[in-house]
Amino acid sequence: MKKRIVFDLDGTLVHSMPGIAVGLNRALACLGRSPLTQEHVASLIGCGVRNLCARALGYADEFSAPEDVTDALIAHFRREYSSCWREESPQPYPGIPHLIDELSRRGEHLAIFSNKQHDVTFDMVRHVFGEQTFSPIIGHTGQFPRKPAPDALLHIAKLWSIPAQQLVLVGDSLIDAATAHAAGSQLILVSWGYSQGKDLSVAHCPIAHSAEELGKLLLSDTDRREEPRT
Repeated sequence: MKKRIVFDLDGTLVHSMPGIAVGLNRALACLGRSPLTQEHVASLIGCGVRNLCARALGYADEFSAPEDVTDALIAHFRREYSSCWREESPQPYPGIPHLIDELSRRGEHLAIFSNKQHDVTFDMVRHVFGEQTFSPIIGHTGQFPRKPAPDALLHIAKLWSIPAQQLVLVGDSLIDAATAHAAGSQLILVSWGYSQGKDLSVAHCPIAHSAEELGKLLLSDTDRREEPRT
């Protein structure tokens, strides 16, 4: 049976944090704020642009930050990042291009679901992996709520005319885990991404520590929900 695999982008397939840091620091400078280290920025990625910007301003989350200040930083960040992400040449993680090529060669169905703004998501995927590899590619447009809401994942299942239980979501964070659980989908997490320091083992799913391990998990015929806990 062909696999239906939906990948997160940032921290799962692509090391994109340096470009995000450049865009965020340029946006912060527009508001007279001090720059953040790349390590700090990495700890903020994964919960959508509003949480990214609210936490970059020093607030715990989007709900505790003043809306007008957060909106101002979001506007600057979107403008800066839409043009600067290429400057840092986002790189796929080691072994990922070979894995994606192998999955594509086998005829597996591959999609992208990211909380990143859709135009950048679409362009980055095409820039790194080419034009024919993933379909659909879904970033945030407002059509669907961001992860951990499962709406976009359920939409992909509908496009592929399968129940969500047949999807495998591959991500790098507990946000991805919550998304898969909400949709009733299968789940694999990778250990090399932007997990915000959280213990991924609490997701009770397989955890891949290399692209080779991820490939073995994806090419197995075993239902991901039946894998032993890692």
